[in-house]
Amino acid sequence: MMKQGSLSLLAVVVLLAPPAGAEPARHGGPPGLRQLSGEYSFHLTPAVSFAPFYDGAGGRDSGVLSAPRQDILRVGTFIADGAGGVSGHTIATTDDGATTVVIDFTFTGTYTVNPDGTGTLDIEPVDVTDASCTPAQAAGECATFEGPETFAFVVNRHGAEKLVSLIQTDNIGGGAKIFLTGEARRR
Repeated sequence: MMKQGSLSLLAVVVLLAPPAGAEPARHGGPPGLRQLSGEYSFHLTPAVSFAPFYDGAGGRDSGVLSAPRQDILRVGTFIADGAGGVSGHTIATTDDGATTVVIDFTFTGTYTVNPDGTGTLDIEPVDVTDASCTPAQAAGECATFEGPETFAFVVNRHGAEKLVSLIQTDNIGGGAKIFLTGEARRR
C-alpha cells in the first residue's frame, strides 16, 4: 500500500516525463525546425529556366536581352539556429551576358521545415558594398547586384552528414532566369 506522499511524487514524475517516443529538445525551436541546425557549407550551380530557349515567336520575348545580372555560381557557409533563423557568408559569380563580377557578401534570413524534411529558406543580403565586387564597379552599383531570394530545400535526416538539397524558387523581375541549385553539408 502506497503512502499519500509517495503517490504525489509518482504523479509529478509521470506528469514531467516526455511522452513515449518523443524526441528530446536540443534547441529552442519546434521539432521541424530542429531538422536544420548547425553549420553548413554549400555550393550552388545554375539551372536555366525555359525562357532563354523560347524563340520569341507569336509576339513573346524570351527575356534574355532584358534579363538582369544574375548569380551563376556560389559557394559559402551558413549557420541554422534550429529555431528558424539563418546567417551566412557567400562568394558569388554574377553575369549579365557581357561581364562577370565576383561578389563577396553576408546574408541573414529565416527558414521553415515541414515534418517530412522539406522547407523554405528566405535570405536577404546584409552588406553588399562597393568593396564587395571584383572587379570594382561604378560607385553604388555593386549593391544593386544582390537582393532577397527564396529557396526550397529538403533535409536528408539519415546519418551524421545532414545533406541539404536546395533549389532557388524566386523569379523577381520575371523573364529569363538562372535558378541556382546545389547542396549544403554539415561542417
